[in-house]
Amino acid sequence: MTPDPSRFRIELAGQAHAHINRLVTRAEQRGLRPLLLEVLRHLMENLETRPRDWGDPYINYHTLNAVGYGRTIVRAGLRVGYAVHETEPVVWVTAVKVLFGSPFE
Repeated sequence: MTPDPSRFRIELAGQAHAHINRLVTRAEQRGLRPLLLEVLRHLMENLETRPRDWGDPYINYHTLNAVGYGRTIVRAGLRVGYAVHETEPVVWVTAVKVLFGSPFE
């Protein structure tokens, strides 16, 4: 089965993998697994289908031919950092940070 060409491929970069692992651990410890699953589904759907509209652009990575974006998921107290390639359908998630007051804090 070939991938849907209208969807973006998502890759983890930088500390994103470690951030997500910590979130999973905290969610399990605090009984927040349903919230985390809902947030991750929402995150993936938006990054796969409309990453340029979903986040706020804040930096141009000229040498990578990409733009960096950020999005705060208020109900979960998380800040997602990611970059979108300018010509290829690729998104690199670079960070998933827990904000002050988050249930995952």
